[in-house]
Amino acid sequence: MGTVITSRAVLNAGSLGRLPIKEGAEIGFGNLKREAVMGDDGVLGHTEVYEGAPYIKCTIVHAKTTDEDAIKAFVDESITIETNSGKNYTLTDAWTVDPLTLNVKDGQLEVLFNGYEMIPQ
Repeated sequence: MGTVITSRAVLNAGSLGRLPIKEGAEIGFGNLKREAVMGDDGVLGHTEVYEGAPYIKCTIVHAKTTDEDAIKAFVDESITIETNSGKNYTLTDAWTVDPLTLNVKDGQLEVLFNGYEMIPQ
């Protein structure tokens, strides 16, 4: 039996419902960054610091029914992203990060959501 490689996803964003996203959504886990601490004799250990917040970055397909105001106002709701490989993640207490911009030629909105925690399901 073959292994399914993650290549597609479905995004359910709380009150926004299922969003029509283009291929290529990106999930950031908000991992710890670890750096070596050096001494005269070599490596003494390492430090840990959070590099950034967990996120979901995606491109929403824009149409007449797209509610830009609701997307801009999105805050304190969970987002679930379901992948075709069976791995699903929930971004808790998420919010829209950047001001929205619409690429009219391609009919798409680039959206970045941050949240407090990325929880595998």
